[in-house]
Amino acid sequence: MRCTATADRLRRICLRARGEGGFTLAELLVAMAILVVIITSLTSVLVTASRNQLDANNRFQAQEQARAGLDQLRRELHCASAVTQTNGSPLAAGTAYNAISATLSSACPSTGGAALFATWCTSASTLVTGDFALYRVTSTSTRPTCASTGKVKWADYLQPTTPGDSQPFCLPSTSTACTGGVVAPPMSLPMLHVTMPVNLNGPTSTIDGYNLVDDIALRNGTRS
Repeated sequence: MRCTATADRLRRICLRARGEGGFTLAELLVAMAILVVIITSLTSVLVTASRNQLDANNRFQAQEQARAGLDQLRRELHCASAVTQTNGSPLAAGTAYNAISATLSSACPSTGGAALFATWCTSASTLVTGDFALYRVTSTSTRPTCASTGKVKWADYLQPTTPGDSQPFCLPSTSTACTGGVVAPPMSLPMLHVTMPVNLNGPTSTIDGYNLVDDIALRNGTRS
C-alpha cells in the first residue's frame, strides 16, 4: 500500500510538471528586444529633458548676470559727475562706443568712500569665440581702459553689435539718433542708450536671444 501511495504521488507530480507552461528561447529573445527598445526610448527622453533643463538654466544665469551688470552701471551713471570716453573726451552724439568712463565722487555708493574713475567696457569673451563680455575697471588716479589690470567681468555671451565688435553704449541727442532711431526727448537730461544682446548660441545665432536695453539718465548733466 505504501509503495502504491508513493507511486501515485510521483505520478501526480509528473502530471503537474507537464502541465506548467514556460518560455521558449525565441519568446525570451523577443521579450528582451522589446525591453531594450523601451529602455532606449526612455533614456533618450531623459537625456533630452536634462539637456533642455541645463540649457534653460544657463540662459537664465546669463540673463541674470547681464541684468546685474546693467543695474550696477545704472547706479553709477546716475551718480556720476561726468561720463566721457576713456581719454576724457566728451561722448559724440549718435556714436556707439565699446567703453565709457564715469567720474564718481566719494559720496557715490559703489566707490567705498574714495573718488574714482569707473570704466565700463567690452572685451572678447573667454567662453564663446566671437562673443563679448562686459567688464568694469576702476582707478583713483586716471581713467582706466579695458587693457588695464584689475577689471571685473559683469556679463558674458554678448553678441557683437557690428561684425567683430561690441559697442553697447551710445549718447543720443534731440537731433542725432543712435542705432534703432533712439533720440533724446526735448528738454531732457542727457541719457546713455545701452544695448546688450545676450545669446549663448554664438555671435550669429538668431534663436534664444535676450536683448537687454535701457536709456540711463545722466542726472548730473545739463538739460538739452
